[in-house]
Amino acid sequence: MRKYQKKSSLAIVFCCVGFLLVTVPAYGYADPNTVGLLSQVLTPLLITGAACVTFLRKSIGNAFSGLWQRLRRRNDD
Repeated sequence: MRKYQKKSSLAIVFCCVGFLLVTVPAYGYADPNTVGLLSQVLTPLLITGAACVTFLRKSIGNAFSGLWQRLRRRNDD
């Protein structure tokens, strides 16, 4: 068991040293308004989806009710 612990700790140290030696600084720039663009696209989609669900609420409820009744009848047989 001791031999296994020695090998695993050596492997962890080797990986950490490897990460430190291999890392290269990234000179990149991320636009801070990227999230703003996503919200401008997703917000109208979410509002439209919510409006559709609200408008079709009774139809959706009837569909699920019918599906539930069919599944119940199959289980009763």
